Amino acid sequence: MTIKEKLHRTALKSPCTYKVSAIALTKKGNILGYSYCNHRFNRYGGGIHAEQALIKRYGSRIDTILIMRVNKNGGILPIEPCEVCSKLADKLGIKIKSIMGG
Repeated sequence: MTIKEKLHRTALKSPCTYKVSAIALTKKGNILGYSYCNHRFNRYGGGIHAEQALIKRYGSRIDTILIMRVNKNGGILPIEPCEVCSKLADKLGIKIKSIMGG
């Protein structure tokens, strides 16, 4: 299974409206782990972004995070990291790249 296929399957597991998955890679391209967006219960509309979950778990061991968003029918949609995730990644020197369809 390719990284793109794994990201797609992982995104479909998300209970959120916007089904987003992410994969953390080392500098050598080794996979550290996968994550998807999830609900959190401390405020309405707030969720744990896939990128945040990976950064919390693997921290500075991450070189690159690949992200993908899918719709309810499984189609791949455009995505860019939010401002919070971008700032957090920049602070740690992590690159975030979007995986598109095609």
